Amino acid sequence: MKHSDDRHRLIDEIIDIGERESISMRPVMPEEWLRLELTTSQLKVLLWLHSHGISRVSEVAAALSTSQAVVSGVLDRLVHQGLVERVGDPADRRVVLCSLTDEGRALAHRLWQSGIEHGRALLEEMTEEELRQVRDAVRLVFDILKRAHGGSGPPAP
Repeated sequence: MKHSDDRHRLIDEIIDIGERESISMRPVMPEEWLRLELTTSQLKVLLWLHSHGISRVSEVAAALSTSQAVVSGVLDRLVHQGLVERVGDPADRRVVLCSLTDEGRALAHRLWQSGIEHGRALLEEMTEEELRQVRDAVRLVFDILKRAHGGSGPPAP
């Protein structure tokens, strides 16, 4: 039973450290994200389409745990902004597919890159030994994610 108690104590300690340190630190966000003129829902749809490609409205709604009507409204605004396009499914004319436009893909790419650059700047502050430890920890986390989710990583948000 002691092994289980130690595990639970370690898990609680890790969560406590994360909460405490996150609250005490000044929020840091890449400037690219701060200049966005998108709602949270629009950003979620943009990032979903960036990572999953052409999708049915029903797939996006299911992934975001919302209704097709809500997603349709969000898509309308993204289409109006030139970030998303809707097309009919050639195999089933009742189905509407949505995908990022070139402008939408470019925006999603810039957001992704700004996150990578932000992470790189943090890594540049580390010693070689710290970098090795972080590398090993990141490998471990992704190995566990693959194991926990059948080899394919975590399910879509």
